[in-house]
Parts: sequence; C-alpha cells; structure tokens
Amino acid sequence: MDRKILTEFQNDALREVGNIGIGHATTSLSKMVNKKVSISLPEMKLLPLIEVPALVRNEAPVVGVILQLTGDAKGYLLLMLSKSTAKMLIKLIIGESDETKGFDEMEVSVLLELANIMGGTYISALSNFLSISIGISTPSQAYDMSDAIIDQVLGLMSPDVNDVLFLKTEFIINEEKIDGKILIFTDPDSLKNMLDAINKMV
Repeated sequence: MDRKILTEFQNDALREVGNIGIGHATTSLSKMVNKKVSISLPEMKLLPLIEVPALVRNEAPVVGVILQLTGDAKGYLLLMLSKSTAKMLIKLIIGESDETKGFDEMEVSVLLELANIMGGTYISALSNFLSISIGISTPSQAYDMSDAIIDQVLGLMSPDVNDVLFLKTEFIINEEKIDGKILIFTDPDSLKNMLDAINKMV
C-alpha cells in the first residue's frame, strides 16, 4: 500500500490547527490547575498505522483516554500519558495523588476532563478551521500497555485504518516539562474529507 504523504500546505494547515487548539487548551488547563501552563506541539505527522506501535511503545503501562469522532471525520482520538505524567496532572488539580497506586474514581474523572480539554479543543479547532462538522463522544479511559490500548482502539473501528495523525505535545507547568501524545485514527474517507477541505483553502 502506498504511503500517504501530506503536502507542505496540508502539513502547515494541520499544524496551525494544532496551535489554535493548544492555545485554547492552555487557557482551560491553566484555570484547572490554577497555575501558568505552556503547551507546545513539537511534532506532528501523518504516518502509516504499522509504524504507530513502535512510536508510542512504553515499557510501563500508560494511560489512554479514547474519544469517538463523529460527523465528517469518523474515527477515534486517543490521548496517551505516562502514569507519572497523569498522576502529576491529577495532583495539580485535586491536590493529591499516590503514584504507587492505580487510579481511583476521582482521578479517572480528572483524566477524562483533561482529555476532553486536550482532545476536544483540537477537534473543535479542526472543525472550525476546515468548516467541516466533527463531533466527539464522552471519553473512556484505559490503563494498560500502549500496544494493548492501540489494539483496543482498532477493535472499535472497521479494519480499514491506514494512516494515523500523530501529535506530540509538551506541557510546561511549574518549570517542569512533561509530554503526552495525541493520535487520531480515521478511515480513508474521513481523512480524504479533511484533506479535501484543506485543499479548498488554497
């Protein structure tokens, strides 16, 4: 199967959308943690599905929050955070979090809200920027090895996912840098809808 390559214009447009979404997320997250938050998007690329597991592999379990996409772009958005990053963000928001334990009901609720902010702002920016309709569902959370979480997302979709949009995000809170990953899984028709909308902007 041929690898899909973004044109320079398409890449720039998707990065611009990312920066818009991250700008909104920064404001919302700053309010949640009551501290100054900086978020950047150092890496964004479209890559074949087969390359995704190696890119996100982690030797320890990770937190994955899954949001379903509906409308003109169907698929799933996956936010992945290391356990230490997730626990740090939770601690900033609710004041405490035991890194030696799993995630209790309150902590899961915080993670789902964080995913709503991070994923929701990007999808909202994408929808507005491209003038296409994309909705998101209530998020669901998983704590497992990264490969298992990706398999879970693929199990929810039809088998024709060829390419994945990968966004690496970096947060700076209290001068500490932490990172997360956003992956957008869509079928070929949905990806075509998004790229066609970008091409119409030329």
